[in-house]
Amino acid sequence: MNLEVGHIEGEAMGNERILVVEDEDSVSKTLTALLEFRGYQNVQVANNGHEGVTKYKATKPSIVLMDLEMPVMNGYDSSREIKKYDPTAKILLITANPQSPFAQKIIEEGYASQILCKPFSLEELLEAIENSLSPVSLLLEP
Repeated sequence: MNLEVGHIEGEAMGNERILVVEDEDSVSKTLTALLEFRGYQNVQVANNGHEGVTKYKATKPSIVLMDLEMPVMNGYDSSREIKKYDPTAKILLITANPQSPFAQKIIEEGYASQILCKPFSLEELLEAIENSLSPVSLLLEP
C-alpha cells in the first residue's frame, strides 16, 4: 500500500504512545504512517515479540498493537511477558488468523483486550485504539 500523507494533517490525538510489534516491514510502516496521519506522533516499532517486550519496558506506551505470528518470540508470549511486567498494559492483537489457538488463548487469559483481523480498515483500527484508551465507566444498577 502506498500512502502519501505528508501534505494532509490528521486530527491531533494528544501524547499517546503507541508501540507497534510487527515483523512485516510493510505492515509496520503502513500502520505507523496511518497513525501519524491521524495525529499520533509518538509511534514506535518493534520487529519481533522479544524486541516488543524490551521496548515496552523502556517506554511504557499507552497501547501496544501486537502481531501474533512473529519470529524470535510470538505475540502470545510477548503479551504474556508484558502483562507480567505491567498488568495494566493495553494490548490489541492483530492477526490474519483469529481462529488460531493462540489468538483465542490470548483473549481468554486477558493478555489482549481485542482482536483486529487483518485486513482491517483505518476506522476499525482507530475505534479499537480509542476504545482501549478511554476510561471504563461502570453503570451500577440501584
